[in-house]
Amino acid sequence: MPADNEVRAVSDPYLPLAAATADPAVPRPYPPPVPAGYAEDPSVTVLLEEVPEFGPAFLALVELFDDDPGGPAVFTELADFVSERLVAIEAQRPVLERTLAAVESVARAGGDAQDLVGYAFLDSLSPEDLRLITPWLGAATRSLLDDLDAGLA
Repeated sequence: MPADNEVRAVSDPYLPLAAATADPAVPRPYPPPVPAGYAEDPSVTVLLEEVPEFGPAFLALVELFDDDPGGPAVFTELADFVSERLVAIEAQRPVLERTLAAVESVARAGGDAQDLVGYAFLDSLSPEDLRLITPWLGAATRSLLDDLDAGLA
């Protein structure tokens, strides 16, 4: 029997589910260690396995609740965790929108300006970044991206 102050890793009772849904391209660190006295909740275990970034908040709850915060407290804290990230996304959205609008203005200018947008800007972004910004691209920028994808530019 482990001592109360001993640390162990959270097991994953849903390993087949986690393995089937995990994106192999996204490295996932192991879940955070939790105190040995923590009574595992399968829902919390899955959460920690899939979102290791939540680990520090979870460990703070474990300490606050004497090793057993319970699912409701964990998922209430998770709501704060998600809310903080949504605020961060929204804070950056206007800058991103203005940036891509400026890129669109340059792309519409034609000539050398299109080369700047196509080769210096679009071609420098990762495929994942391009996928993420594509819905926000204007018609001229999207046309340049299509030309790059087709090998025409």
